[in-house]
Amino acid sequence: MERYDVITIGSGIGGLTAALTCARQGRSVLVLEAKKQFGGFCNPFARKKFWFDTGIHYVGEAGPGQPLHRHFERLGLLDELQFRELDPNGFDRYVFPNYEVAMCKGIDAYCERLTRDFPHEARGLRRFFDLVTEVAQTLGALTKISGPLDALRLAPRFPTLIKYHRATFSRILDDFVRDPTLRAALAGPGGDIGLPPSQASGLVMIGVLAHFLGGAYFPVGGTKGVRDAYVKLLEAHGATLKRNSPVAKILTRSGHVVGVRTVAGDEFEAPIVISNASAVTTLGTLLGSEKLSRRTRNKVARSTYSLGSICVFVGTDLQPQEAGLSDANVWHYPSIDIDALYQPALDGRLGGDLPFFMTVPTLKDPGTHAPAGKHTVELITFAPYAPFERWADQPTLKRDAAYKALKQQLGERLLERAERYLPGLRQHIEVLEVATPLTNRSYVDAPAGSIYGMDHTPAQIGLGRFGASGPVDGLYLCGADAMGAGIATCVASGQMAANAALRPKGSFVATVRRFLRPSMRKPAPLQPAG
Repeated sequence: MERYDVITIGSGIGGLTAALTCARQGRSVLVLEAKKQFGGFCNPFARKKFWFDTGIHYVGEAGPGQPLHRHFERLGLLDELQFRELDPNGFDRYVFPNYEVAMCKGIDAYCERLTRDFPHEARGLRRFFDLVTEVAQTLGALTKISGPLDALRLAPRFPTLIKYHRATFSRILDDFVRDPTLRAALAGPGGDIGLPPSQASGLVMIGVLAHFLGGAYFPVGGTKGVRDAYVKLLEAHGATLKRNSPVAKILTRSGHVVGVRTVAGDEFEAPIVISNASAVTTLGTLLGSEKLSRRTRNKVARSTYSLGSICVFVGTDLQPQEAGLSDANVWHYPSIDIDALYQPALDGRLGGDLPFFMTVPTLKDPGTHAPAGKHTVELITFAPYAPFERWADQPTLKRDAAYKALKQQLGERLLERAERYLPGLRQHIEVLEVATPLTNRSYVDAPAGSIYGMDHTPAQIGLGRFGASGPVDGLYLCGADAMGAGIATCVASGQMAANAALRPKGSFVATVRRFLRPSMRKPAPLQPAG
């Protein structure tokens, strides 16, 4: 049996971050990836010399001195990984039937922009963005707590978090603004977590706003640039990376992790396992529900996951800039009633007037993604898993004619709507691929094809997620189910899991984490129904 100091299950950006953090500390590291390529949602694909990004469309806080930039700096990635800042005057366009606004860099600047359009809401807007600043500063400080004194210094800020920790974004908006169009504009970034304002955690939405109001960036080389930088540095630090190696079981002895067994039957020994797989897979399948306390089993059972997606990837000879497009994303909303727009998908149905996200990576990162003079266009909308489930057991890329017809129909609907921004697109397609929630399940093992992990509802943030420490000694979690979705959050989760795994057991933070870890008590037997 091969022995390592640390085994990482999965190579999404959280898992790669955890692995690299450990490798840089001199630990021997094994990364086991179930699929053909490393990267998870950071794994691009190519068609006829067009490259398409499956996960990163933009990130925030990637400028010098900002949190994500500091993460990459600590990881030693910045020699290989660069970011281009998107237009600070407007990198996100929120388009409604009778109103459009572009989010710009700077909380004060965006507040002033909205105040010019909604002068009757000036006071409420200022108070709202003051809250955004306060919450962002508090959440950032919470991640840096290293002792009791740090916690005491933050105590005066806790009342605000307590007040809103169970609030939806709609509930928070109720305290500040009334105009329905303004409320829709403020909720426009909700697509980044895949929930309407009446269901989305208010604190998470505030975090999303604060994240991007620091500026938006795109990695040079797209997701391929990010993934390849990680892999190159991991190999340089002696890590072993294995593809096509799905894990079947996390092995334990006397309540402590001792290694893993793959589906092929290979066993690898390690006292630390960090899983980037979903929490339901890690705990319910790989570890085994019989090793969980009743409380943890119930938490796994009631965890709900985000919607899936329909993605249309287009290679074209059209020039999007001639149609007025830029490096800014377009969030198209057919109505200011965002809750109603989401409802068909949340009900498990396809249909309704689709809101969608549109991006042109070749305008964000000129000279990459497409042959000279050509462009890539990506369109995304949300979709439930249920309408596709009947094809789940058919082989990837070999599903039947009915599935292909449905994909074509859905793709055509998105392309038709996208022509509002890029006229003639359908007559200038050189490459076309359509992905569904089944694609997410096939290539990333996403539960029910979800794209953001567990839903970011008030009940599933903070302690409602699974955190870094698993329910047995030596097991740690990272990725969207540990802390939350998004590149920056998953990178932070990977560093947090690795730091927790390597931290001396007697430290203050380690003691707190052990206290919060779900009990390893033998679960009580389930009682028969009735």
